Amino acid sequence: MPDFIKLLDPRPWLALAVAAAVLFCVVKYKDAIHQVDKLTAQIDKDKAEATATARENEKLMSRSLAAIATTHQKEMQDEKDKRDKFIADVRTGAVRLSIPVKACTARTGANTTTGPGNSPETRAELTPEAGTALAAIAADGDDAIRQLNACIDSYQAIKAITNRQQ
Repeated sequence: MPDFIKLLDPRPWLALAVAAAVLFCVVKYKDAIHQVDKLTAQIDKDKAEATATARENEKLMSRSLAAIATTHQKEMQDEKDKRDKFIADVRTGAVRLSIPVKACTARTGANTTTGPGNSPETRAELTPEAGTALAAIAADGDDAIRQLNACIDSYQAIKAITNRQQ
């Protein structure tokens, strides 16, 4: 019976249970460490891919904006050349500018009226200085419109690149 009493002693069974629990905890801890390492590696990979995508998009945006700026500068220079030639022609008299004016008519009788369709159009010629001043005002407006169009083109290009990545 003494052997049976030894089998009933709880100390070896407790030691075995504690050893099994420690072994289970060590295995679970190693699994958890392995999972953390896998997740960290995945995060690093995703981060590297996002960085590469962001850099590629940045390069694409820079190229698009540079192309738009180059086109805009060329367009502005071409229009400036045309405007300068026009103003030079106005100053030399090669181009004459005039505006329609209402003609003063002498009254021949009390009931005589001339309608707009009955009188020929009267025009007043502008001085070269007035013509160049008006041309400069119109050119400033045209330049502003071209700049706004370049801004809109830039916005659309960035929007297209940004929407492409999503």
